[in-house]
Amino acid sequence: MDKEFNLIAALRIVLKWKTPILVLIIISGIAASIVSIWVMDEYFLSSSTFYPTNQYVNDRSLMFNTQSGAAVEYFGNKSDVNRVLTIANSEPLMDYIIDSFKLVSHYKIDTTAKYWKTKVKKKFDKNYEAIKTEHDAVAVSIFDTDPKLAAAMVNAVVDKVDELNKYFINESRRKQYDQLAAQIVEQQKSVNGYVDTLAALAGQYKIKVSSASGTVVVEGNDVRAVQQYKALLSKVENAERELNNRINIKEQMEISIKTSSSSLYIVEKAEPADRREKPVRWVVVVLTMLFTAIISLIGVLLIEQVKDLKAQL
Repeated sequence: MDKEFNLIAALRIVLKWKTPILVLIIISGIAASIVSIWVMDEYFLSSSTFYPTNQYVNDRSLMFNTQSGAAVEYFGNKSDVNRVLTIANSEPLMDYIIDSFKLVSHYKIDTTAKYWKTKVKKKFDKNYEAIKTEHDAVAVSIFDTDPKLAAAMVNAVVDKVDELNKYFINESRRKQYDQLAAQIVEQQKSVNGYVDTLAALAGQYKIKVSSASGTVVVEGNDVRAVQQYKALLSKVENAERELNNRINIKEQMEISIKTSSSSLYIVEKAEPADRREKPVRWVVVVLTMLFTAIISLIGVLLIEQVKDLKAQL
């Protein structure tokens, strides 16, 4: 009975104050409409969706068919997606966009204020998102008051992600390339040393080399010198064969490293939006009016409760 009485009493209070409550709700709706139209900035959304490609496609072993095996997938795996996503959310990339598009000025951040760098980063981070979609693609999106600028920033992010992704992947190839180049230099020195030794032996012991029916014939006036010459000649042939093979691999690696194909497959390129994404004015108005109604109801109930308490004292 007490509960029923309290509910009835509350309803009577609401009906008693219905006019002021309705007036407050209407005023709040009008105020919210004015604020959403004239005060709140309009934000436009631009986004781009892409997949990382399998960089093994550009590897020399596949480009020059030096290995055989199962078919290679064009798109990358989950590790590739996670690497690209990490790059897209990295601090250096955000700093690059902030500096490139002069967002400090665009966001009207006072550079004389304390922690202004933190403020511009927080504002950009609030409007920026790079996520993995349910289909294992990467989606980059940016809100901005300028639709053209939003699209330009998203495309710049994608380009920078592609650049950094290719750099990290090619870094290991560059190290292998540098090691191979150093090995070639050392091996060339060895070959030159063998050649010089052969020339010295040939001059000292009157050694002559001829070919008969595909067989190399070595002749000279000293048997031990001839045998030494033959052994060195075999080493030279093997060293030259290995040297040529490494030079060939080096040239293939150079082509692989310089391959300029994108490491990303862009499904959707960012374009300037033709309509705002937020604020959704009717939502702002409805929520404001609903919040005002709740606060008003609580307020009038408290007012009446205070009156009752005073009357009982």
